[in-house]
Amino acid sequence: MTPVAHKLALRLWMLLIVGMTGITTANAEGGFVKVLRRFDKWLEKSQRAGIDTAYQDIPKLNRQVYVGSYTYWQNYQMTMPFDVDNLTSIIPGIRDHDRYQINAYAVQSEVDLGIDWKGLALELPIPIRNRYRLSLGLAKNGSKWGLRVRYKYLHQMDGTCNVGDQTISENNALRIFFLEGYYVLNSRKFSLAAGLFADMVQKKSAGSPLFYANYYQSRYRVDKLFPANNDVFKTQQASIGAGYAYNLSVRGGKLVFHGSIVPMFTAYSHLSHETDIDDEAQNKKWDEFYESAEKGNARFCLNLFARFAMNYSFDRYLLTLLLHYRHYGYSDDQHLRILNQEADAQINFGVRF
Repeated sequence: MTPVAHKLALRLWMLLIVGMTGITTANAEGGFVKVLRRFDKWLEKSQRAGIDTAYQDIPKLNRQVYVGSYTYWQNYQMTMPFDVDNLTSIIPGIRDHDRYQINAYAVQSEVDLGIDWKGLALELPIPIRNRYRLSLGLAKNGSKWGLRVRYKYLHQMDGTCNVGDQTISENNALRIFFLEGYYVLNSRKFSLAAGLFADMVQKKSAGSPLFYANYYQSRYRVDKLFPANNDVFKTQQASIGAGYAYNLSVRGGKLVFHGSIVPMFTAYSHLSHETDIDDEAQNKKWDEFYESAEKGNARFCLNLFARFAMNYSFDRYLLTLLLHYRHYGYSDDQHLRILNQEADAQINFGVRF
């Protein structure tokens, strides 16, 4: 995202929070309040659509606020080969026909304040120890379908580069954006929202195939590592996939264990590269060096995410554990490879109202 889009995203996020809070605080019968009430009814309708109440149902108190700890690991790996002669005299520590191998990672910890309004979840992170400049998340969980959007901006990731045994810390940054939607095939009996977030109550154990569509974008910037002062590698991927999820219900849904795994296949994949080399002569000089990043054709890739969750309901109170893992890969016919991995663990305490 550009700086302008970055600020706009933050403002839209705050507007959503204010809008949701307005449902409970507004007294006037204005048009805005009516729109919010219609939206509120639509959220509940999407929860109830086509469900078998012998297997799942809406909780009596259908809204919740929660506070919890959130620990997150991000890993960015890139292997960029090149086919250039006589580089040793130009770049110290490099060998002819070598390859750059970057391994950058970050670990963040934060406290999350969340609002879950009938399946619409907003996350409000409060950093404790992290490399975030911005982290936003929004999820819509319905009985048949749902959506999730996430944007993260990490800076000063730790890591290494094999050329010259260099360390990477203050000279790199990573932006990630993804938007995904899912469809539950056995939505009458199985609730993904019940297993992950306790938005619903899974009365009896059930499972279902899942269908997913995902758009993923990463933008990695590193300074003073390659011949240019700064380089940006941007990947864009659209994937579709199918997987399976299962909720194990204990004591009529008071305790629920959830597991799901979804492999995804790239329908579209693209890499773009930008540098600050403006001089045309210099650009030609380094054409071969950057050839794998600028002239490669993307190959088919397999992506994946997996989840485990557990939640226990004490009537009005909730205790939840969530574990996530995501894997996004990119490769081209010039043997350039990029791997984005992320994993997180959350423990939340919630109150229904």
